[in-house]
Amino acid sequence: MKLILVLTFLTALALCEHVQYAIRRGDVKCRGVNLGGWLVLEHWMTWDSPAWRDVPEDVANRGEHQMMKLRGHAQDGLIRQHRQNWITEQDIAEISQRGLNSVRVPVGYWITEDKTGGQDWKLFTPGAINYLDVLVRDWAKKHNIAVMVSLHAAKGSQNGNDHSAPADSGKEYWSQYPENVANTIDVIAFLTERYKDDEAFLGVGMLNEPGGSTDQNIMRKFYTDTYNRVRKHSDCILSHMPFLSEQRPWSQDWASFMKASEGFRNVWHEWHKYLYWGYESLNEDQILAVARGELTNDFKNWQGNYLVDGEWSLTTAAKFYDDNRLREFARAYVGALNNGHAGWFYWTWKVSGDESGGRNTWSMRRMLRDNIL
Repeated sequence: MKLILVLTFLTALALCEHVQYAIRRGDVKCRGVNLGGWLVLEHWMTWDSPAWRDVPEDVANRGEHQMMKLRGHAQDGLIRQHRQNWITEQDIAEISQRGLNSVRVPVGYWITEDKTGGQDWKLFTPGAINYLDVLVRDWAKKHNIAVMVSLHAAKGSQNGNDHSAPADSGKEYWSQYPENVANTIDVIAFLTERYKDDEAFLGVGMLNEPGGSTDQNIMRKFYTDTYNRVRKHSDCILSHMPFLSEQRPWSQDWASFMKASEGFRNVWHEWHKYLYWGYESLNEDQILAVARGELTNDFKNWQGNYLVDGEWSLTTAAKFYDDNRLREFARAYVGALNNGHAGWFYWTWKVSGDESGGRNTWSMRRMLRDNIL
């Protein structure tokens, strides 16, 4: 009788366990989606949001920093409207109902507000942390969704692109000033300390798509310094990312970086394997061949830490107008990504106009509702 009771208890415990724990252990892979455009604004995908009211398009396309520099805190009320409505509990419920188990949430350094020092955060609309709190502590907990936070916008910008909210569009100053790097470590420490006891919190992607003139030696030291800081209070997942040009299995520098054999725990390596940029000249058959061949082999041949694909999309230069052909491509793409040890996150959950307009392959909810995925 005692054995039966113990087994019953253990079975019930397993059934009640939040999926985040299984992902962190490596028992389950991420099958997730990005909540893009929510807490870091990107105009191209949120163009009908009230956040962009009275903002010229050329300014909007350069990111949130440029918009706030122009409009100032007169825009705060509109940005709060956007944050309240772009992602809601209904979205998280649908994500769960569709069979996904995780979300990746882009954030900017200003999410900590005055917790990490400096004045730069004051340019931005305050209160973003409140929405992340609700996601981690309520919606994701209730709907059994693991939350991976991605530092998309580091102070100084790590790539100069709009999604990193650069102060100087097209310029990356993150690694040029030690205070920027120190601030980024502080931001990640703040988030991991804040959510260390929350069962839906999976971890942090330490630096999204670094590139340009970013100093790679400084970047690598940043990754290890951040790890050492975070491990003082949390055992959460930390993912490090190379330049996009270095997303390849034979990159031995990265394959041997921060490995478990050296004592590093719960460290993932992150790729963003889009089949758009660099593949613009390929037709449908050729793109399918890449997914089944090159892409599949890249994931199979990776020898480093657990590999997660933090962003991918069915958007390609080859349009796949026929739904059956697009489904064939989707199966091939997902089949390739499934060779990654840690799983994947689609970019993105929703985009402006995806409910009223035609097919939009950037929108995972549209692809799911249309039975493409």
